[in-house]
Amino acid sequence: MKNAFFAAVAMLLLAGCSGKTEEVNACVERGVAYFKEIGSYPTLSSAPNKGRAAEDVARERCNRTTTAF
Repeated sequence: MKNAFFAAVAMLLLAGCSGKTEEVNACVERGVAYFKEIGSYPTLSSAPNKGRAAEDVARERCNRTTTAF
């Protein structure tokens, strides 16, 4: 009985995470598109992220909020 409960909880957590992951990935895609549009891809060209990979910065921002881009 305990194992079934823990399995159910694990499945719910994984289901919630996959939705979040899809949202984050979509946000990152929008972020990369934005950086390409402004000419800062693949490496950002202005402070405070000058020299950093655009995809890394987009992923950091999107992990904080999926409405970043």
